[in-house]
Amino acid sequence: MAILRIENLSISFGGIKALHDVSFEVEKGMIYSIIGPNGAGKTTIFNCISGIYRPDCGRIFFKEEEITHLKPHQVAQKGIARTFQNIELFSHMTTMDNLMLGRHLHMKTGVWRGATFLSRRSRAAQEEIANRRKVEEIIDFLELQSARNQFVSNLPYGTRKLVELGRALALEPELILLDEPSAGMNLEEKADMM
Repeated sequence: MAILRIENLSISFGGIKALHDVSFEVEKGMIYSIIGPNGAGKTTIFNCISGIYRPDCGRIFFKEEEITHLKPHQVAQKGIARTFQNIELFSHMTTMDNLMLGRHLHMKTGVWRGATFLSRRSRAAQEEIANRRKVEEIIDFLELQSARNQFVSNLPYGTRKLVELGRALALEPELILLDEPSAGMNLEEKADMM
């Protein structure tokens, strides 16, 4: 059964067709690649799936539920995460902070309850500890220990790409869209990514 289904997707920008009648399916547990030259519409497909762009026509289904007109945060709530062709991180935050942002859907404590973070036993404190543990697992998995407390702006390009991947993994998605995950990396960084 397909976890993602694209049906007859089309979108134009100023009279230029970026996508025309695109259809495909992605089976759960499989790895797929969209290949094409620059300007072929690969990123546009991801932007439509993730709710950044609204297609002119066509439909997008995730786990048999139509998500064509959902906003990006609603798509994330459904279980789809992504990385971007151009890195989209908060450069003046640490690696840890950027990864914690990927946990936002798993944080249930509201602003007011979080503001009364008075003891280590509070719900907010327990939630913070649990989410930090998950982020530490991702840091270990991606071998980002040396970057944990560094500002992202000070990290090499390849490491920033890994941080962005880590933030997507922190969401614990059922589907992850990787937009040119190794673009701009040197051979060693690409080998580490794989």
